[in-house]
Amino acid sequence: MKSKVAKVFAIVILLVAILFAAVQVYFSPTPDFKRNNSVHGVKVNIKVSNDERKPIVRTFEKEKFENLSEKEIVKLRDKIDGRIEGDIPSIHLNKDNKIYFTFERAGEVYTPEIPKIKIFASASHYDDKEKQRVIEGELDRLDDGRYFFETKRYRTQFEKYFIGYLRVEIYYTIDGVDYVSTFGTFQDNANDGTNFFDNEKLEEPIPPEE
Repeated sequence: MKSKVAKVFAIVILLVAILFAAVQVYFSPTPDFKRNNSVHGVKVNIKVSNDERKPIVRTFEKEKFENLSEKEIVKLRDKIDGRIEGDIPSIHLNKDNKIYFTFERAGEVYTPEIPKIKIFASASHYDDKEKQRVIEGELDRLDDGRYFFETKRYRTQFEKYFIGYLRVEIYYTIDGVDYVSTFGTFQDNANDGTNFFDNEKLEEPIPPEE
């Protein structure tokens, strides 16, 4: 009898330990090795503004990306949003409004011809009637060879401080194959130490920057 009780107790302890480990993983930031995949040795490394956090990047062949099912798209978008609050970086507009890109092929830096960018800017305020804006453009290059894109405030600003979400897609070609890399980032105009509970509504909303 005691043996059976001991076995049941051991199983319960094991299940509790497994559950605790699963909860810890679920509510922990995405580890570095899961933040950026490669396809055929191709990947893009991304630095967002002056934020030290790495975005969660997923790369696909363009044809496969365009053929993802609705369920797969929802799962993908959930993945690049991160596991917990603070898991992905933010473009701090008051410090550095740029996103920087370095492309790789088999571990070597590669310079694709004029990569294109598409940004989906979700509304950050309930009074904003335009729930999503789509911005398209091309990446530029710095003297050190890195590509970059200079972002703007893409939403109507209703309050003194704002933070909003951007989903970004990068289109590029390497060795004749078209790829898409996608990631999520926030964008804000708040300085360090800003308390959003002290936010103020603007008398006149400011339209998005052109």
